Amino acid sequence: MEEIAGKDAQSPTSRQKFRRFLPYLLTICLGGVARDVAAATYWQVQQSGITVFVQGDKDTAKRFAETTLRLQSAARWLFNWPENHQEPPVLIFAVDESLLRRTFQYPTESNSAYTDYTAGHESWARTPSLIVVAASMGYRKGEEFRSLKHAYAEALLRAEPTHDWPPCVHVGMSLLLASAELTPPNRFYVSGEKLWGPFVMPHDIWNSARDIWNPERFLVPTNAQRERMPQWELDQGAYSCVRLGFMIASAIPEQRTAIERMLTAVGRGMPLGEATMSELRQTLPEFTAGYRKFNPYQDIRLDFPDEIPVTPEPVRVTSEDVRMLMGKMCSRLNNCRK
Repeated sequence: MEEIAGKDAQSPTSRQKFRRFLPYLLTICLGGVARDVAAATYWQVQQSGITVFVQGDKDTAKRFAETTLRLQSAARWLFNWPENHQEPPVLIFAVDESLLRRTFQYPTESNSAYTDYTAGHESWARTPSLIVVAASMGYRKGEEFRSLKHAYAEALLRAEPTHDWPPCVHVGMSLLLASAELTPPNRFYVSGEKLWGPFVMPHDIWNSARDIWNPERFLVPTNAQRERMPQWELDQGAYSCVRLGFMIASAIPEQRTAIERMLTAVGRGMPLGEATMSELRQTLPEFTAGYRKFNPYQDIRLDFPDEIPVTPEPVRVTSEDVRMLMGKMCSRLNNCRK
């Protein structure tokens, strides 16, 4: 499970996913050479406990801030945060990959079960007093915010209400949130087609029930011993994780709450069969049958009641200010490039 989850879900240190650079190379080949960082334009947006530094134009800066607020709202309702739960302030850097590479020290890429070909570098860290997210913009139209959404979703899932969920559930839910379209006023939409993702298994193989992991294999305590496995098996596990994420998000609120209580119990060490009976009033075979019969290729449309405030006008900041602040953050997180 370690290879599917990337790293221990309880670790608050920065996380990183290296991505394929084909779109970037194509851009260079077509003559779209990136501007020098020193000549780039940076904007700051500060609102509702979230501060965003964005490279680009004012409209892009606003969209990053709005996406961050909507993602936090989606997490609040999908993860059933208590009314008194408050997230720490959030600091986000959405800048060019070259600046991220020069600032943050990224660990060597793990053999992950999920490779997102549309996103760039991403890193996040969560402390009781601050969340820091560093992400580059996506290269394809419609995927500009995918790295931001995935990295921030990872940080949101480590909040106290969902901190102890099994690692595979963190994987599945973060990928689900990264795939979501977040639109005004506060709508959440994920196409069922998103479940296919970049998995290597062909369609007819995925339709075979034997290629879906049973829940007892991936719903395990957070401290369970991890196992190494070949890539094709990692892909099966990743599919199972995302499939469960769709199942959770598709459930009615009462069912979702019960499932999430079960996940917390399992993550803290309760045997899965006991947890399904205690929280869902289902035997493990009954829960497994429901999971395997679930049709994940359905669209998810949700409207959340939180009102997203009007985004203030972005303030232009200098590249020196952005680099200085990023340097301070990487020092605080002990994640500066050596």
